[in-house]
Amino acid sequence: MGYDAEIVGPRMNPDLTPELEREAAFFRKWGYLVVEDALTSGQIEQLRDALDETFSRRGESFTHQLLEEDDRFAFLLDNPPVLDRMKAILGNCVQLHSATARVTKPGEPDQNWHRDIPWPKDPEPPPYGNEPGQINCGYYLDQLTMENGPIVIVPGSHRAPFKPPESHARFPDEKHVLARPGQAVLFDGWLFHRGAANQSDRNRRVCLMCYQNAWMKSREPFDGPRVTAMREKGTREQKLLLGAIDRW
Repeated sequence: MGYDAEIVGPRMNPDLTPELEREAAFFRKWGYLVVEDALTSGQIEQLRDALDETFSRRGESFTHQLLEEDDRFAFLLDNPPVLDRMKAILGNCVQLHSATARVTKPGEPDQNWHRDIPWPKDPEPPPYGNEPGQINCGYYLDQLTMENGPIVIVPGSHRAPFKPPESHARFPDEKHVLARPGQAVLFDGWLFHRGAANQSDRNRRVCLMCYQNAWMKSREPFDGPRVTAMREKGTREQKLLLGAIDRW
């Protein structure tokens, strides 16, 4: 065996409550899930302050390697309301793919439809164990409205064998997710999605935590001092999430 069994754990499948079973089935069918009570009011304010300071310091709308920016982001790694649902869908052997944040300023236009997964989608049934390969989680720190630009999705499009259009054309079954602070929006990386234009006079802020099966390659190197310390000294689960298993 080429890995540390204590980090991986003895079982691949978690024990699910009836509620988690229903939510996982909904996600598999539609490609998204809104998680209630994913953040407390104190955590929302903590993230707002940390992201505002990060945005002010860096001056960039998109932040990569978010966990390296501020210790106040660290709890998002293994936040139970989200991680429990990631495990319900992906199994216990989960790893972080990336941790990022976006601040969408007033006047920013509609995004084009896109998927977040680069590998090809076949019209034939997927290879065994291929789906879902990546699940995004958006913690929206401002109430999403039609004015400030909500996330727009096409439910069920994670199963479409074709790419989304390179535009923000309307789909008849598209859905504007008007998430509020405290909720988290999980969506399959294959799902057609985009951010709508921010027509308000305020920034729209979101922290994005993306997860995948632990044997897949992560986008981030996870080699900064904060993440390295968490991987070396954290819990068994944190070690697994941050890629402590370097081979299988």
